[in-house]
Amino acid sequence: MTDLRELLHTTAAEGSDAVDLAPDVVVDRIRHRRTRNRRRTLVAAALATAVVVGGGAWTILPSAEKPPVADGVGLHLVRSDADGPSGMEAAFQTRLTVDARGCVQASGQVTLVWPRTYTVRGDAKSFEILDGANNVVARSGVLLNIGGGGGGLRDNWTGLQCATGGSVWLVGEISPAR
Repeated sequence: MTDLRELLHTTAAEGSDAVDLAPDVVVDRIRHRRTRNRRRTLVAAALATAVVVGGGAWTILPSAEKPPVADGVGLHLVRSDADGPSGMEAAFQTRLTVDARGCVQASGQVTLVWPRTYTVRGDAKSFEILDGANNVVARSGVLLNIGGGGGGLRDNWTGLQCATGGSVWLVGEISPAR
């Protein structure tokens, strides 16, 4: 009875004065209406699921954590909010590697903090660090002298999931070791 009532209201809303009440026509229209309503319900459920899943993905990463598009596949750098290298002039030698999380690391428990304009390209076996002008400044496996100096982590930096918990090194000038 409810389906017939809805059919009559729909027909009236469409501006039609005549309603074909032949049983086969009424059954077809009711079946069509039910199918359309099921489809709408499924689409709404799918959209709601996508919103929940998509929203959940953003809650996993802190809001300031948006890896740059130019980074290598699955590779990450800890980046400061400074555009250029640190002006500190201390130095240490290291080789760059990638840990199991895809984080570019110095050997040992040192978190390298790169300028925010720096990116990484390549994969875990072979990668390059590029400066803001897309010049290669470091390559994986090469013994490097990394200038800069010690510091502490700040909440507004990106890639903090890569912090090792050891000392922090603000990256300055980089050159191959001799």
